[in-house]
Amino acid sequence: MVTFKNKNGDKISWTISIFMLLLAALTWTTLDRNWNSFNHLPIYVYAGVLIFYLRAEKFAYKASELPGVQSGKWTRYLLLFFWWLILIVPAFEYSFFSRYFPAVTAAGALLTVSGTILRVWGIWTLGNYFSVHIEIKDNHKLIASGPYRFIRHPAYAGNILQAVGIPLILNAYYSLSISAVLVFLFLYRLKLEEEVLVREVKGYRDYVKRTYRLIPKLW
Repeated sequence: MVTFKNKNGDKISWTISIFMLLLAALTWTTLDRNWNSFNHLPIYVYAGVLIFYLRAEKFAYKASELPGVQSGKWTRYLLLFFWWLILIVPAFEYSFFSRYFPAVTAAGALLTVSGTILRVWGIWTLGNYFSVHIEIKDNHKLIASGPYRFIRHPAYAGNILQAVGIPLILNAYYSLSISAVLVFLFLYRLKLEEEVLVREVKGYRDYVKRTYRLIPKLW
């Protein structure tokens, strides 16, 4: 979900560095306290998947040169706060509980990687029309190609898959409460965004009638 807005990618590089320091601290603490008590493979799966996610965000995001009108900025900052929680809290939950079910870890990794790929595909398809804010660009055009042929909000769908998948990698079931908050916030922001798109973008109302919101053939 979190796209860090900097043309040189500096903020994303800092994010990766901070994440790796936190991961190193977590690993040291976990190994020191639980050397013989449980399998540490989820830590490395978590690290690999999260690095993939952060690098994909850096690869996908390209600051748009198109001017536009923004709204609902507060939703981005609220989502940003809970997104940081979902990246950090599951790791510390894992350090306190000796839970490891390989199938759950594998499912979490699959959801997170799939969500990342879907999100990146959506961002690249939008091109200059993508924004981290709810924003209508000058001469904003309807995009109905790529993943937008199947669902109206592939980037949000990817975000939701990530939010659910990240805690599962570490079998961090309590952290799924943060996932629930994120899903609610994504759906609320999606609603606000659609209201703006229907009002401002030509053809979007008809697009809504013929294209599912988040799940092909269902919703």
